[in-house]
Amino acid sequence: MEFHRFTLKHVNELIGSIILCSCSLQADGQLFIRQRIRHLVRAFTERAQRIRRRLELPPTPSTVSSDPEDGNDLRPPPLFRRLQLTNCESADSSTCAPVAGCHSFWGRIKSIHCNRTLDPQRYEYISWLFVVMLCYMYNCWVIPLRNTFPYQTAENTPIWLALDYSADAIYFLDVAFIKPRLKYLEEGFWVADLSLTRRNYIQKWQFKMDVLSLMPLDLLYFIFGTEYLMLRIPRLLKIQTFWEFFDRVDNMVSSPYVVRMARTLTYMLYLIHLNACAYYAFSTWKGLGTNSWVFSGKGSPYIRCFYFATKTATSIGKNPKPETEEESLFMTCSWLMGVFVFAILIGQMRDIVVTATRSQTEYKKLVDEALEYMRCLNVPNHLQERVKLWFTFTWEQQHTLDESRIMDTLPHKMKTDIAINVHIQTLSKVQLFHDCDEALLRELVLKLRPVIFLPGDFICRKGEVGKQMYIVKTGQVQVMGGENESEVLATLTEGSVFGEISLLAIAGCNRRTATVRSRGFSNLFVLRKADLNEAIAYYPDAQEILKKKAKQLIKQNADRERNNKKEQEMAEVIIGNRVEAPETPRLVHTVMQVVPANSPTAHLLKYGSRSTRRVNNTWLNCAQPTTENQVHSFKVLTLL
Repeated sequence: MEFHRFTLKHVNELIGSIILCSCSLQADGQLFIRQRIRHLVRAFTERAQRIRRRLELPPTPSTVSSDPEDGNDLRPPPLFRRLQLTNCESADSSTCAPVAGCHSFWGRIKSIHCNRTLDPQRYEYISWLFVVMLCYMYNCWVIPLRNTFPYQTAENTPIWLALDYSADAIYFLDVAFIKPRLKYLEEGFWVADLSLTRRNYIQKWQFKMDVLSLMPLDLLYFIFGTEYLMLRIPRLLKIQTFWEFFDRVDNMVSSPYVVRMARTLTYMLYLIHLNACAYYAFSTWKGLGTNSWVFSGKGSPYIRCFYFATKTATSIGKNPKPETEEESLFMTCSWLMGVFVFAILIGQMRDIVVTATRSQTEYKKLVDEALEYMRCLNVPNHLQERVKLWFTFTWEQQHTLDESRIMDTLPHKMKTDIAINVHIQTLSKVQLFHDCDEALLRELVLKLRPVIFLPGDFICRKGEVGKQMYIVKTGQVQVMGGENESEVLATLTEGSVFGEISLLAIAGCNRRTATVRSRGFSNLFVLRKADLNEAIAYYPDAQEILKKKAKQLIKQNADRERNNKKEQEMAEVIIGNRVEAPETPRLVHTVMQVVPANSPTAHLLKYGSRSTRRVNNTWLNCAQPTTENQVHSFKVLTLL
């Protein structure tokens, strides 16, 4: 009995120690779970921050491009903004800032009434010229028409007179208020003084013709009647306005060939109109319907006479033969006008068409020569198709194959201004040039050359010696990597820059670090190393700045690559650095083999104190390793 008590005492102590060990294991398990949850939250937080940083970074990869210091500030650096302002200020102020309230047609007309001089190159003056030109065309067509054809009657005479005097009023406004306020060039400067502009207009031959065009011969209507419209012939002397309007529009529109064609067609139609009026007047003098040659008087007089004059002027033939000497003389004059005058006008139209299509003709000729040369060399058909595709896309984008030939005809200053307007936004994205001298940037913008790549073309390959810097103007290019360069690392869009570090002679940084391929049709600007060296040869300070800037970019790129590599390694497994739980002691395994598997003690040792069980309809929770739990477990074990 005493031995039983002694054994029971030792078993009790043993089970108590086992329970204490189990409770300590459970506490370690809780600590392990809390550590894992904290690590999981921290890993997801870091991953979200990395993704957010990647979204805020520019699309240009670090290995081949520059990285702006502040991704939120999209404005160009102060130096580039100053270049834009300087370029605008170098032009005439009238072309840099529009006049308030002059955006619409009527706004431009109203602005003419201001007490100021007018710029002959601005839209408001061109709009006024258009109105005066319409009045002049009205007089040119209507005066001979009403003087010969019976289109003016007693019923519609007030309407015709109202139109006539409205045109005269516009003539008067032009002579009295508009032309005296036009600015003019004198010794290379625009003269804007109102008294000087008025004196300049009065001294011109145009002023004398404008005054003659307003001669009030209409007062003789009281003597000869309103049917004598030849009194309005002086209105045709304002032809200078007609020529000036077409000259101004020819210099302003993007397609001047249409304007030139319209002016030539106007000349042709007006000559036919005069011939039709002369034919009807001659028929009236001879008597309508007196023979087969004169107008018969049937149908619309103007349309029939205009048709006759068109066939005569163009020498189509099949006209009625003249029967009298006067008719033969009229036909001879009409044929001579058709042979000489219309031949000159048709020749002008041909020259206009040839000039308009000259570039396209040269382009087609060059394509044919290139394809013929490739056929002689037995170049594969797929390469010939790519060459043809390149020619076609280049022509559609630029409408020229050699833009340098066009730009070389301009002065150096004008070429620089054009290049700044075209390239300043693109060049401002290159961090390498942010601190350079303004004069150096003006030289660099002239060195940029456009290059077009077809879909799938390799722009540069990894390991090549870099001799050019590329700026994406339109399209998309892909940075390739991985095995066999089949993985797309990044996609560069409009405004992205890559390869600028290779422009400088820095040891170990002359080779390309990635392969770049054109995704579709891409238009890029290229700056060659030779052009950069030529431009910075006279700027030693700029050389030091560029080299220092390049070294900073190289260091930033190296740091970014290391960070990216670490982020990639951490992103592969979110929960890393797992801490192994402590190994279960052997004593616990021995006790678990002794006690029954379905007993509460085995359940407690196997699942820990977090598990619950039901005793006497009461749920017991052993969440904390307390002495009460140990006693309860011992009582349960003794009851078994």
